Amino acid sequence: MSDSPISIRRLGMAAAGAAALAALAGCATTPPPPPPPPPPRPQVVEAVPYRPLPPPQAAYAMTIPRRDAAGVRVTVNSGLAADQAVWNFRSGWNVAALNCTRPQDAPILEGYRTMLQRHDRQLGAANVALDRQYRQLHPTDRAAIRAREADATAVYNYFTSPPARGGLCDTALGLANELLAAPPADFNAFAVNGLARFEAAFERFYIAYEAYEQASADWDARFGALYGASQPGWVAVHGGGAANAGADENGQPVVQPVPAGAR
Repeated sequence: MSDSPISIRRLGMAAAGAAALAALAGCATTPPPPPPPPPPRPQVVEAVPYRPLPPPQAAYAMTIPRRDAAGVRVTVNSGLAADQAVWNFRSGWNVAALNCTRPQDAPILEGYRTMLQRHDRQLGAANVALDRQYRQLHPTDRAAIRAREADATAVYNYFTSPPARGGLCDTALGLANELLAAPPADFNAFAVNGLARFEAAFERFYIAYEAYEQASADWDARFGALYGASQPGWVAVHGGGAANAGADENGQPVVQPVPAGAR
């Protein structure tokens, strides 16, 4: 039985439709591939600062006077009677006259000599009063002399501390200029006030040193596990000689980190 014209026509239409669809599929644009993933972010390397350094001429590990329970720093010049304060002031100025050798410090020695000459009576009275006090506190004159000499040595050692020398010299220079320009009407009051000014100069150093100690402890807490403890840690154990430079608490070599901004 032959196909009818209608069936042939339908087959032709179907074939034409399939061909049209095939043509359209061939003209379709292939979608682009997805973009590549972004590159990994560069690792941020923390800049490690140098280990903290103590104030100029101060040791990495040293003992300084600390504050008592009331917040008062206790030194050889704390809580003194007037005679002892006058004599300690003389001692401090004596140290400055010997150790302050900058060209601008010349008035310190001149002022010290002038003080000894002009206020010999007040200084002598303080000295006699101190001798009497030491004899009252000790059973023999020999014991009294030894005790006073030991205390005087402690006072001189205190004033000769190298890290505080700049402040001592600046203060002594100011006091010398004042005394040379206008002799004080009340020398004892001038001396007591002058001793307080010497103490203020030392206090500035102590505050700076305590700030260094805190910064050093903070550095240890942050970087010590990686680079070794900060200087006071190994200096206290191994000493400060060149042979131990760059060693950690276990004596192992440590590489000094690069300072911030130098990378």
